[in-house]
Amino acid sequence: MNSRYLLDALLEAESDQGSLFHEALQVATTPIRHTESPLLTSVFNEISPLIKEFGSKPIAALPFREWDLYRSKGTRIEFEALYFDRRRRLAALVVAALKDGVEPHLPALEDTIWAICDEYTWCLPAHLLNHDAAVEGEEYKHIDLFASETAHALSETCHMFQTQLNGLVVKRVHREIMERVLEPYVTLKRAYWWETCDINWSAVCAGNIGMTAIYLIQDSKTLMPVIARVLASMDCFLEGFSEEGACLEGLGYWYYGFGYYVYFSELLKQRTGGKVDILQSNAKARRVAQFPQSCFLQGNHIANFSDCSRNNGIQIGIFSRLCEQFDEIRIPTLDNQPAIIDHCGRFASAVRNVVWLNEELLREREEMPLQTDFLPEAQWMVSRAKVGSKLVSFAAKGGHNDEPHNHNDIGHFIWIVDGVRWFEDLGAGLYTKQYFGEERYAILCNSSAGHSVPIINGRHQEAGIQHRAQVLAAECTDASDKFKLELSQAYAVPTLEKLERSFEFDKLRGKLTISDSFEFRESGASVTERFVTQHRPVIVREGEIRLELGLGQQQLMRYDAKQLKASIQSVEHQNHEGGTELVYLIDLSASEVEDQVSIRVTLELA
Repeated sequence: MNSRYLLDALLEAESDQGSLFHEALQVATTPIRHTESPLLTSVFNEISPLIKEFGSKPIAALPFREWDLYRSKGTRIEFEALYFDRRRRLAALVVAALKDGVEPHLPALEDTIWAICDEYTWCLPAHLLNHDAAVEGEEYKHIDLFASETAHALSETCHMFQTQLNGLVVKRVHREIMERVLEPYVTLKRAYWWETCDINWSAVCAGNIGMTAIYLIQDSKTLMPVIARVLASMDCFLEGFSEEGACLEGLGYWYYGFGYYVYFSELLKQRTGGKVDILQSNAKARRVAQFPQSCFLQGNHIANFSDCSRNNGIQIGIFSRLCEQFDEIRIPTLDNQPAIIDHCGRFASAVRNVVWLNEELLREREEMPLQTDFLPEAQWMVSRAKVGSKLVSFAAKGGHNDEPHNHNDIGHFIWIVDGVRWFEDLGAGLYTKQYFGEERYAILCNSSAGHSVPIINGRHQEAGIQHRAQVLAAECTDASDKFKLELSQAYAVPTLEKLERSFEFDKLRGKLTISDSFEFRESGASVTERFVTQHRPVIVREGEIRLELGLGQQQLMRYDAKQLKASIQSVEHQNHEGGTELVYLIDLSASEVEDQVSIRVTLELA
């Protein structure tokens, strides 16, 4: 963007500084108190017990021994639980203040802000110790995702309630933000690593800094170079999406990264009197805005490739704004809402779930058509069909094994019937030092051992961008969807010449057929077809496995018993929240195969 244009736009709207985020100021001035909106009622019903919980216990300390656990043992969850508790408290109090007025919550709000200002650093230990050794001795100046989020949350809170908050609290917030975030960002003689990356970090860090600067820097000539730098990071962020707008990090990181793209875009649009609108003016951003429509399989079940949760509802704030901006946006269902305040206490989304909510429009856009989406650059196929009275969904991927938040999962698939995920993607595991280190692919959910893909000569897929798929065919009709991939490069098996995996989804019968064709330089290889499920499989007879889920729910897997021998093992998976889940691995094995072999497995509705 031309710097002169940006500066002129900022200068022309400089006098409107006090009305920034006017939709929130209006609610802060005239609290909601009572609402007829079912969605808003659900928000406040969620907030009320949080306010009671936080009111009954003091603000947790952040002891050094918990802070140091990441360095000494590689664990994050202990310190982060305490750290995020403070952010959840802040977000809950601000949402409650938008409903009730700030007065009943003012003492708790000021105490929470004061405690956050006391923190040694706003950066998480995992990010501080991994990304910038140069900040040693000045840890409080390091900027990561959560330092930038904290700066934005505090600056926005003070903006919304500036006349009610104690003046000393507001002054301290401004000083801490300037010293910890804005001054380091402006004066650093080198770029932060995240400024030029193409993952969520660039949008989250830069977007938060941009919004914070808009709130705190009134002089347009001082603000302009900060905003220009932020805009450059936003351009880098969009480069990480495929041309069709797919987020290879998964829907959760789409919410996170693109969420801050939208939040910043909307505030900048206000600050420039509507003259700078990076959401509407960028054609790729428009395609990115539609990506969730390719993720939702049925209900709140999603194609959760990479570090992504299996279920994700609609965040009502950002989708209200996107629906207002783009006529083509559709949503699957409003029945399953994610937590208004997530486990990290993310402030921006929580507040906008209240002040941006357009329930009437969301309900107009509810329910997506049953269709197949093929994303050629991402190499995803996502299909949904009605088979009699049953809803059947299937998703598969190619891609490569160096994607953001990568799992070694080339050729993997998901199969869902009537809200039951019969063949699964485990999604994200518990984040630790090992999870993002050299041991990443020893962890089940990241390894191809934890995905429904072949094992060849006892070897799993390898990590790295050179290990990739090639799309051979993608055909979609009313009766069936076909997706064919070449997967041999995913494996470091010298004798493997060719591996073609094809999926055929019969949308009239709900049957999914997986066919693998192998070619080796010599005979004698071993091949195991692995399938991952969280529902108990039973070998009914040779050639048939039944998956069971109580109340008579079951599905069938069929295979050639003359060719393959079935075995089942159960293993434990540590999920993203730190809980333990039971996972079943179905192995269909063929040993001493000829130099060419074809294997076919079908999944059928029982």
